[in-house]
Amino acid sequence: MNIDLARSTSLSKLDEFILIDSLKYPLITEKANELYKKNWYSFLVDKEMDKTSIKETFEHLFKVKIVKVHTTNLPRRKRRVNRFVGYRPVYKKALIKLSPSDSLDFFRMERKSLGI
Repeated sequence: MNIDLARSTSLSKLDEFILIDSLKYPLITEKANELYKKNWYSFLVDKEMDKTSIKETFEHLFKVKIVKVHTTNLPRRKRRVNRFVGYRPVYKKALIKLSPSDSLDFFRMERKSLGI
C-alpha cells in the first residue's frame, strides 16, 4: 500500500476502495466473541499489511482510537478439487484493541445496510 494516511486529510474514492479491500472481513468465532466483550476485534487483513498500516486504516475508516494491534500469519492450507491440488488464499489475522470510549457494532451496521 502506497497510501500515506498520516499526511493526507482527504482521500480519493479509489484510495478509499483500496483501503477497504485490504480489510477482508471480521473474524467471528467463539474465541473472537469472548474478546469482543473486552473491546478486542479480530479481522482478516491483507498479508502485506503491517501493524502501523492496519492501525492507520482502521482509525481512518471507522473513526476510532486504537490502543494495540496484534497480528499473526495464518498457515497455508491445501485445497483439492478432483485430482488437482492447490492452496487456499493466505491472510493475516489482526487483533485490534480499541480505546474504552470507542466500540464497533457490526451487527447494527449490517442491519442498517440491509435496510432493517
